Amino acid sequence: MVDEQKTAENVPDIKEDETSEAGGAKEFVWGDGIGVDVSASLMSVKLEVDFEYAENYTVNDLVLFLEQQNNIHHIDKQAVESIFTEKLFNKEVVVAKGIQPKNGENGRVDWEIDLSILDGAKLIERGGRVDWKEQHHILQVQEDQLLARLIDPTMGESGENVYGQEIPATPGKEVKFPAGKGVRISEDQKEMYAAMTGVVCRDGDKISITEVYTVPGDVNFKTGNVQYEESIVVTGGVLADFKIHAGHDLHINGLVEGAELVAGGNIYINGGIQGNDKALVKAGGDVTVKFINNATVEARGDVVVESAITNSKVRSLGRIVVNGNKAVIVGGHVSAEKEISTAVIGSEIGVKTNVEIGEQLLRLKEQKNCEEKKIKILIQNHRKMKEALHTINKMKEMNKLPPDKEPLRLKLVRSGMQLQGEIKKMQVEIKSIEDQIQAGRKQQKGVAAREIAWPGTIVQIMGVKYLVHAQNTKVIFALLANEIELYAYKEGESGKSK
Repeated sequence: MVDEQKTAENVPDIKEDETSEAGGAKEFVWGDGIGVDVSASLMSVKLEVDFEYAENYTVNDLVLFLEQQNNIHHIDKQAVESIFTEKLFNKEVVVAKGIQPKNGENGRVDWEIDLSILDGAKLIERGGRVDWKEQHHILQVQEDQLLARLIDPTMGESGENVYGQEIPATPGKEVKFPAGKGVRISEDQKEMYAAMTGVVCRDGDKISITEVYTVPGDVNFKTGNVQYEESIVVTGGVLADFKIHAGHDLHINGLVEGAELVAGGNIYINGGIQGNDKALVKAGGDVTVKFINNATVEARGDVVVESAITNSKVRSLGRIVVNGNKAVIVGGHVSAEKEISTAVIGSEIGVKTNVEIGEQLLRLKEQKNCEEKKIKILIQNHRKMKEALHTINKMKEMNKLPPDKEPLRLKLVRSGMQLQGEIKKMQVEIKSIEDQIQAGRKQQKGVAAREIAWPGTIVQIMGVKYLVHAQNTKVIFALLANEIELYAYKEGESGKSK
């Protein structure tokens, strides 16, 4: 330690009888040669010791100077000592740091059930392939079964700045159970239970328990059409021309022919859809299926397919993903808002295949353009109205306005206020559309052909078209500066982020 001794090794030689230029003895004052700089955040202190004055101080002197003269806390004595041991004179050295507050952790929900089961079909194994035999989408629970526990937020730990002043911590935020239908919360609000025996469903951002209607075997002439406001499970398939309408999820174990399936939640089809140009499948959530052939499929969520989409019209407000190395999209029109990913697009014989990204965003863009034209006309009319009103008001001020023109003046005032209100309302609508477009573009990715995109493929992104004239291997089509560009596909990618 050097705080008790000054040696020639760690301080410069300074003669006590050194005189000033005026000839008098230089008088040393406690604090001379010491510079203290406190950061604007009050969380760090830099100390600078002048080479000429270093001999007058020890480590303890400097520590006392910081504590007593500057009221500094949380001093790092080793940092002060380094000024002497490392000869850091005439340099700013950080010698004190405040203590940062530790903010509290947010509350959370600890689940006692495995919610990942609801997304089983999205769990892609190595090689991009789903194990369809082992997947389970149905999460069954019993009445009074514990579903989740609520963990309270923590308060955190306060900190201190270099003056010893408290810096409050930000407490964690409370969370609530995402409780939907068919669940109950304990009196202390800490536990969530199933209020009935049934299956777990996602209902928007909430978790609900719904009763299940089970159809043993196929939906056919024996069962007739099936309609149920909760979830439906069909252990067999669905024959052509029959209809199933489910208020929540729909699970079908077998093949779907030219039937109509409508569900408010997700639709899971362990077999495929052999549509014969008649099948219609509409889901308020995701559609998960083995294959789609000659069918129309619409989903507000994602469409996840094991092997192929052929000669079909498929529309998704999320992603369309065809898994596996032999996955193919050929013929028809496939449209998604976020991304499309498959191994092969089109065919070697040039079957016309349309793949499109951003159809809904394009409509929003067209709507925005239409609204902007309307508001431009309104603004022009409002300006003309203001000019006319200004002229009439001038005449009124000069007592030159005929009495029979006063009703016209009042009408212009009312019409102007009404028009101004319409303009403001339309400006809000346009801003809302702009925000939706920007948010959509941030989520938007391209069209990925993990193996081949064959000639005859038409790629369309936000209204911009690209016709594939030559075979492209391992390629991503993405929109850049209003043109579709081609990028090399790399394993693990599904699209190029915008």
